[in-house]
This record gives sequence, structure tokens and C-alpha cells, in this order.
Amino acid sequence: MKTTILFFVLSLGIAQVKASDGSKEREKSPAVRNILSNQLPSRLLTVIKKNYKDYWITDLYKENVNVKISYYITLENPDQTVRLNTTHSTNWAVARVVVKDNAAR
Repeated sequence: MKTTILFFVLSLGIAQVKASDGSKEREKSPAVRNILSNQLPSRLLTVIKKNYKDYWITDLYKENVNVKISYYITLENPDQTVRLNTTHSTNWAVARVVVKDNAAR
């Protein structure tokens, strides 16, 4: 399943690159790609390691829109899921926190 999703995401990225013709309409569309945590800028990775050391990364991607780069990360632990983003800034901002239903435990 993960291989299928990765293949799909990579296919979308390749298709987007091939479709680029340099027009203004194409310039406004974001270039999005999955990245590994070691590809984050150190200032962002340090915050994750310090403040979210009991979480694991379930999603991480980089978005480039007109030379402005944003990062989006989803972190999970047994109790909650946290979504952070950088929104063209230098620090993480909490976008969403979802508490997991632990009644099944």
C-alpha cells in the first residue's frame, strides 16, 4: 500500500514537471514533494526533536509556491495527532491537534 501511494505521489510530481510550460498560470501552482526529516532546515528539525520527542512523523512534505517554501508535518503519539506548518515563516505553527479515542485500550 505504501509503495502504491509513493508511486502515485511520484507520478504526480513527474506529471507536474512535464506539464510546466512557463506560463503565469503554471507559475502559481505549487510544487509539492515528500521529504525526509533530515531534509528539513536545522532550525525546524531542532524544534521537532526538542518539543515532539515522544512523537513519530507520519507525513512530511515541502511546498514551493513562487519561490516561497513552506513545510508541513504530521506527528503522532498514542494520544493525539498534531499537524504543524511553517507558512512561509521560520517557525512551526500548530495547524491542528486531534485527540485520539483511546476507549478501545
